[in-house]
Amino acid sequence: MRETRQLAEFAAGLRLERCPPLVVVQAKRCILETLGCALAGSKTPLARAAVQSAKRQGEGGCATVIGMRFHAAPDRAAFINGISANALDFDGGIVRQGHYGPTVVSSALAAGELVGVNGRLLLESVIAGYEVVSRVGLAIRATPQQSRLVSGYGPHQGFGAAAAAGRILGLSIEQMVQAFGIYGAFAPVPSTKQWNWDHRPLSWTKDMVAWPSMAGINAVLLTESGFSGPRAIFEGEKGFFRMAGSDRYAPEALTARLGEQFQILHVYFKPYPCCRWSHAALDGVGEILDRRGWNEAEVNRVVVGVAREVVEDLNDYSPHNLVDAQFSLPYAVALRLLGVIPGPRWHDPEHLTSPRVRDAMGKVTLEVDQEMEHLFAEQHIVGALVRIEGVDRSVETAQVKFARGSEERPMSDAQLEAKFRMLAAEAISDASAESAIRMLRSLEDIESVAELIALLAG
Repeated sequence: MRETRQLAEFAAGLRLERCPPLVVVQAKRCILETLGCALAGSKTPLARAAVQSAKRQGEGGCATVIGMRFHAAPDRAAFINGISANALDFDGGIVRQGHYGPTVVSSALAAGELVGVNGRLLLESVIAGYEVVSRVGLAIRATPQQSRLVSGYGPHQGFGAAAAAGRILGLSIEQMVQAFGIYGAFAPVPSTKQWNWDHRPLSWTKDMVAWPSMAGINAVLLTESGFSGPRAIFEGEKGFFRMAGSDRYAPEALTARLGEQFQILHVYFKPYPCCRWSHAALDGVGEILDRRGWNEAEVNRVVVGVAREVVEDLNDYSPHNLVDAQFSLPYAVALRLLGVIPGPRWHDPEHLTSPRVRDAMGKVTLEVDQEMEHLFAEQHIVGALVRIEGVDRSVETAQVKFARGSEERPMSDAQLEAKFRMLAAEAISDASAESAIRMLRSLEDIESVAELIALLAG
């Protein structure tokens, strides 16, 4: 019954020299992808709305809003940067848990600007944040029966923000316990079932990565100021899992081999700017097109076999805006057929309203495939069986179990750096992007991240 304190001890005491080299490398990869997504996402309507809201409440502060040439208070900057980083749905995550980069990295950067931070401490804070939030996600994961009624990644996300910001601000173990408790009291409700799935357009709150950043940072600052909160937020039958709408709590997931096994190594990265559930199908379509040398005009029909829940949630043939498009498998397949390069412009109005895209979507049929349903239900693997019929009546098939970017089929460092360059080009110069990449490669040796943050300002 000491899991809250044990998690706090880990977060407050994490040191880079105790982390395996692969963990440090993975943390740099997570930071790189998150910052790239935030730079490109800063040009979206979601980010613009967040900035307008902040400006309405008064301008000024010590923290940088990425890509916007705007400063705000740390909690508000983390909120906006979190929205930007998730706006294109190009940011990676951990299967069945959520998108942690926008919450953890945004909170770490904002707290770092409050006190000044070196690269080593920034890495420690990000690793601590990922470990805490992913272990909480594992510990409170609801049963499938409960998840059909209520689910959401938002409630536990802010523990990562609190761990990251708390590590940077040097909270003691007791203070970290308090920060976890205060965040738990501030946590949002699980809202995934209220995204307007049956009545689009979808909610722009999406994965709830931004509000937990604000709540986590404020929990840390309140703790630092002497504010008192719950001291055993996770423990017992009335613990946080109940507050988060779960029906299951596995306390061992919080502490088993803590500091030895790192969950950040399970992060996937995205080659496509859309829901991860679409990626295996897109890989399959690409495999067939490459095999046959076909283009969209040479394709008569595409049948995508996936799990039932994928069909139910992503079967949208008339997306209203960029968020709808991110959760439309027919739209993503259409762009793949048309050879549109996956990137920050995938959801631009010129594609959303294009007759060619609408015609290509009309060639796509989604259906439940029993093997894919079994994989999803038993192992939560979102695979796809793709069949494409050419205008010559020949049929090609591709089955993809693990999508590119997954732990089983990882993206290389070169691919992630290329992705960063493409995303960064939306907001900063090529020279600034290259400087940022060089700094991130040797982040642990940088005495101050102020120069890196300045490059991201836009």
